[in-house]
Amino acid sequence: MPPGPNRDSSSAHMLGSGTSVSDSEEDLPSTEKSKQAKEGSYAVPLVFSAFIIIRALDRVFLYRVQKTMAPYASTLMSVYWPPMVQFMCFLVCLGYVVHQRITTGDKQYGLGWFSPWNPMASAQGPVPPSWLMQFSFWDQLNAMVSAPSSPFIPLVLQTPLNNTVVIWTAFIAYFYLKTRFKAVHYIGIALIIFSCLSGVVVELQGPPDVVCDGLRTANASLFDLGASSNITAQVSEASKDCIKGLPPYKDANGNIIYIPLATLGLMYVLYLVAVLPTAFVNCYKQKKLKQVNLDIMWSFFWSGMWQVIWGVALFPLEWVPWPKPGGHNTKSPATLMTDLADSWTCFTGTNPNPEVTTCSAEPAWLWFAAYLLFNVFFNLMFLWLIKRLSGTWASIGSILCGNLCGVFSQFKLFAGDSAAWLTMEQWNALALSSIAMAVYNVEEEVDVNGKTVYGEKESGDHRYDAHGALGIDPDSEFTSDEEPDAMSHGIL
Repeated sequence: MPPGPNRDSSSAHMLGSGTSVSDSEEDLPSTEKSKQAKEGSYAVPLVFSAFIIIRALDRVFLYRVQKTMAPYASTLMSVYWPPMVQFMCFLVCLGYVVHQRITTGDKQYGLGWFSPWNPMASAQGPVPPSWLMQFSFWDQLNAMVSAPSSPFIPLVLQTPLNNTVVIWTAFIAYFYLKTRFKAVHYIGIALIIFSCLSGVVVELQGPPDVVCDGLRTANASLFDLGASSNITAQVSEASKDCIKGLPPYKDANGNIIYIPLATLGLMYVLYLVAVLPTAFVNCYKQKKLKQVNLDIMWSFFWSGMWQVIWGVALFPLEWVPWPKPGGHNTKSPATLMTDLADSWTCFTGTNPNPEVTTCSAEPAWLWFAAYLLFNVFFNLMFLWLIKRLSGTWASIGSILCGNLCGVFSQFKLFAGDSAAWLTMEQWNALALSSIAMAVYNVEEEVDVNGKTVYGEKESGDHRYDAHGALGIDPDSEFTSDEEPDAMSHGIL
């Protein structure tokens, strides 16, 4: 296959893709191979460490905004998030283009770099727009489906529920990417499942009956005795928290609002279903990023552009009568303009009507701006980890982000009035999932031929071509030579 545009892979990506593996790596001098190995040994830990911290804060700040804007969560993720995060993405990409033009002197780094037909988009030239459409569609679908349910689920429980994406990503990778896992990988995934159960079961069990019964008796006795309002209020508040089963809903002001069990259960199921699009797109991104050595920065920019379009296209999901605290969603096409105006009023920190009381709890726009700053770099680093390692590995790595997120969720500085301390069982769950990460990394993932799936190839990894070893039709009489450039590859 003829190579694409000649470019130095070490300068082609901002996040250190100089760790890529060249097709002719065997011909490199030993000193050059040693240099590449050293660069790779530094790049992954540094990027991953930054990724963990940034992702953890990203999730905490988004949860805080979604609690404040609970009645407008879907609008937030379809109308506000895509264009605002894309603006941040444009600024980052613009800085990257300027940096590349100055340091390399390559005049291809100009406004033309932002073109959808950029010949530098991959090692095999321009890529089909449908790839980037797929990148963003599944991400946007995840955001829209999870938005109505997120405010109902405490942040500390969102962590183990999000971790189930690892199971689905590994399952899809096995069949779609023909990735083969070893015993340590299955053990690591099993540990993740047990960590999820450990963190969730303690919430479902609730406090011992003797504690709850004692609090109720004390509450009734204090009321009859006319005890001081301060003591009565403290006992009454403790009694409200003494609940078995799914945790009660707390609004942005920290007030408990009782939701029917069926509604809470539906929200948990919806949240679990929302991880499926993420699992698929993690594998899809791995295939396309590696297949043609897709430029991370360029694909990051254009997937964001398509996400703005998908946000508008999927906006009608806002009119689904989702359950919400105190009733169900009543938004419809007839109330579109009013709803948009009310969401903006809420976004700026004012309750748009008497029925909505959470918007004035704190300025949503401030925490959303902080979220956008972290979100743009999280997505960029996530793409880098998928390309350098794999989609399943990046999903496993996200577990540590969730662990740190759970730690941050204890403090009002990050989570606001909905902050809650972790129980001993939840700390154990976080420790167990961290051990799972270490176990998983004992060995590398491999393909059907026993070769590692980690790393990159300068002219693209032809194993992922339609007729390659990991392609759609690996047993075909044709070969990858039938696909000489990126535009020749199929959408899947």
